Amino acid sequence: MPTFVAVLTLMVPLWALAAWPQLDVPAGARVASVGEKIRLHGAPMRIQRVLVAQRPDAVARHYRAALGPRYATAQLQDRLVLSQGRDDYFITVSIRPLGPKLTEALVSIADAREARQAVGRPLGFNLPAASVVLSDIEADDAGKRSRQLVVGNAHAITTNIDVFTRELAARGMHADGPPLRRSAAEHVQFYKGEHREAQLIVMRRDGQTQTVLTMIETQ
Repeated sequence: MPTFVAVLTLMVPLWALAAWPQLDVPAGARVASVGEKIRLHGAPMRIQRVLVAQRPDAVARHYRAALGPRYATAQLQDRLVLSQGRDDYFITVSIRPLGPKLTEALVSIADAREARQAVGRPLGFNLPAASVVLSDIEADDAGKRSRQLVVGNAHAITTNIDVFTRELAARGMHADGPPLRRSAAEHVQFYKGEHREAQLIVMRRDGQTQTVLTMIETQ
């Protein structure tokens, strides 16, 4: 079974464009950096994971001051979300407690202009009929290219497996051993090719199927 590296979360791009807005981090914060470039649905993003040895309300005060007077607030079950449109960018700060004196702030900045231009772009991947792309994340991390697709539809698990297996075969990846898990509600399969690997997770619930496909290619 191939070792799968989770490279599609908590990523901080390192390429720099002067026009991108920046938010100062709280004093004493630790910034976790994974990845170099991220695209969400074809639009570039920057994401920072900031860990602070402070209470969430203190971290929220810091980011409210950093955003200035005009921002939106949403209180979710486990986190506070602050958001703001600034020029051609959209900033989101998600703040949640991790422990009694440890808070995580996930800061994402999206290029809204390129996001508009990316609308309707070809996916480059054949999907089962009437599928909906719920998420499409691409990352480039020091010679390792990754892509994660999350797709929903009403087709059976077997239909989704057949379509995605065929698409992976066209990219030189084939099943690496038997499925890791297989039932009427879930199917997990690893695939492998030369300098590339993939994990396919297909889940069925309440008449709907959701597929999560993660592909990694090394140079």
